[in-house]
Amino acid sequence: MIRPRRGRCFGCCSLRKGLIHPAARITVVVVRQWLESTKNRGMALGLAQTQLVLERLELTYPQHILHVAGSNGKGTVSALMATSLCIQNVPNLLFTSPHVSRVEERVRINGTPISSDLFDQALTLIHRAAYLPNQPSVELTFFEVTYLVAMVCSSGTEVLILETGLGGRLDATRSGPATACLLTSISREHRDILGHNRSLIAREKAAIARPNCPLIVRDPGDEQVAGAIRDEAQRAGNPELGEIMRPAEVIFVTPPHSASVRDEAVVLAEAMFKAVGLPTDLLAQANSIMRWPARMQRLTTEETGSHAYLLDAAHNPSGLLRVASELEDIVRSEAPRAAAGPVWSLLFATSPQHDIEEFIEPLLAICRRNPPQNIVLTVPVGGRYPGVPTKELLGLPWPIGPHVAEDPSSAVTFYAQLNPAEVGLVVSIGSLYLQGNILNAFGWSTDENLSLVAKN
Repeated sequence: MIRPRRGRCFGCCSLRKGLIHPAARITVVVVRQWLESTKNRGMALGLAQTQLVLERLELTYPQHILHVAGSNGKGTVSALMATSLCIQNVPNLLFTSPHVSRVEERVRINGTPISSDLFDQALTLIHRAAYLPNQPSVELTFFEVTYLVAMVCSSGTEVLILETGLGGRLDATRSGPATACLLTSISREHRDILGHNRSLIAREKAAIARPNCPLIVRDPGDEQVAGAIRDEAQRAGNPELGEIMRPAEVIFVTPPHSASVRDEAVVLAEAMFKAVGLPTDLLAQANSIMRWPARMQRLTTEETGSHAYLLDAAHNPSGLLRVASELEDIVRSEAPRAAAGPVWSLLFATSPQHDIEEFIEPLLAICRRNPPQNIVLTVPVGGRYPGVPTKELLGLPWPIGPHVAEDPSSAVTFYAQLNPAEVGLVVSIGSLYLQGNILNAFGWSTDENLSLVAKN
């Protein structure tokens, strides 16, 4: 087991067993209000605040802590590893962000979102540690608090899987330990924060590498970027976290060029599991049964009560470009057919983009080759940043005139009123928050709906 330095214990070992004193539950309303208030702090890169709370909590960590960073695919490979562990009955906790439907799904134990009660108990412990009497208060962001919830709840599991929020070097998930790290694809995203080119961005992400631990890297296909990763890994470790700087063991992995996002995740997960001695034989099975909400997720007409839907959270230029071919294949193979081609409709909304025309071009190309019956533009609700206004989206060169919906729920209602022959397959794409809004509109927010493996 990985153990930090000794400190004051807040009962985290008892939390998973439900042994927290009833008095701790009195503050549930208060801590939920506190969590909501942390959104006002926005995003803050840095490790000191989170590390201090971790030290005060005095947690005991699982044997394996797998830390995943990258521009695209990091959530999918993290979920795949957790799914494989679930079907092997290996106790595990998966931390991902943002949440699609409700905050508890950021923390999944054995593939299922933790209960509100367990989440509240962890919040209580974290709040207490952040505001100790006669000690400096620790002001945390929403992301930092949810990460700490995962760390608290990981007690009693064997494998903890952590997906970074943004970057790596200064992401809150870097403040704790890890036994192996993984870098997925690297693209030019968050350039204002991480750097203006792929090499600089790769350095920031590769800084999750821990001394003397494996660093699995999806081959970036660019020697300059690969060199930046090697260089960063040679100096793995953060002295401010008490780590002694030593080289990490870099292992480059090259997935097949034609691999889908899910198939590429299998290749990367296999390399990761081999590096830490976890069994790899059920990864293919895990890939076939994994339900990863809002990532190429299909909803049938029976599940929606109207039309079949395909939901995907491609939210940046490289992500949309990456799934474009697979998306077009689904439209052509799964949408109803008419004499003119596949019958499908588009539902689109997006968070702010550095270059929205570059971002949307792969989608427009699909629309030009396979004209949709309808296009509905809307604005995602509940995201970190306000969505791109529909007025701006209307200015893009759509092949047919779009309909505007005030919000995603209204978009669902609009489509539900149309005849199936006029709609076909509804493809919803452009924002993870949009997909969460759609799932909520259909009432898909139960533990069963959000679990990685079907329980029934």
